[in-house]
Amino acid sequence: MLLSACAAGEDAVERDIDVLLADASFVDDGIHPSTVKDGWVVTFSRLQVSIGDVVVEESSLDEASQRYRIVDLVGADDGFVLGRAHRTSEHPHALIRGIGFTIASAAGPVAGNVDESDVERMRTGLYSIYVEGTAQRGEETKFFSWGLTAGNSYVGCISQASFADEEPRVTISVRGDRLFGDEELVFDPFAASDANADGEIEEAELRDSQITLGGKNLWTWLEAHAGTLFSVEGSPCTIEPS
Repeated sequence: MLLSACAAGEDAVERDIDVLLADASFVDDGIHPSTVKDGWVVTFSRLQVSIGDVVVEESSLDEASQRYRIVDLVGADDGFVLGRAHRTSEHPHALIRGIGFTIASAAGPVAGNVDESDVERMRTGLYSIYVEGTAQRGEETKFFSWGLTAGNSYVGCISQASFADEEPRVTISVRGDRLFGDEELVFDPFAASDANADGEIEEAELRDSQITLGGKNLWTWLEAHAGTLFSVEGSPCTIEPS
C-alpha cells in the first residue's frame, strides 16, 4: 500500500533524449587478433550504413530522422548523433522503450558524416551497408570492399537509459566484426576465396566459392548477416524484413 501511494505521488518527468549510432566492434583499431580464431587482424577503413525511420517511445524523433542518412562508423569517435527526442513519462524511473530504426537502401539518402561520393555509391548500388578494409596475418594481406543490400527494420528495442537520467542517451550499436562469424570470428574462408590470389577478395569470388560458413555460401552469409549487426546497447530488438 505504501509503495503504491509513493508511485501514485510521483510527478511525470520530461526529458530530451539523444539518439546515437555508435560502433561496438573495434572499428578504429581493427578487430583484435585474439577475437579472430584463425589469427587474422581485420581493420575496417569504411563501415558505412544507411539508417532511417528512427523512433523513440513509438514516435519519430523529428522530421529529419525519417530521412535515410549515410553514416560511417569509422572515425565517428563516440558516435554519430541521429537526433533528439523530447518525451514525457508518467513513470520517472522507467527505461526508455519503443525504440525503432531501419537499415536499408534508400532512393534519396543524405550525408551524415560522409562525402557526397559515398552517398552516391550507396544510392546507385542500393546498398544498406558498405565495408572496406584489410586483413593481415604475418606477411599476408587481403583487401575487401563489399556493398551489401540486405536490410531490416528493428522494432521494440529497449534502452538501458531511463527517464531518471538527467541527460539520457540511447545508443544504437553496430557490430561490423560479426560479418565474420557469430560467437567465433574467422577470416580464413574469405582469404581462401581469393581465387586469382591478387590480394583482393571480390564479390564474384565469394559468390563462386565452394567454401561455406555456417552452411551458407560466403556471399549469402554476408548478406544474411548484414541486416543483423545492430542492437540497442547490446540488447536485442525484434527484427523484421524492411
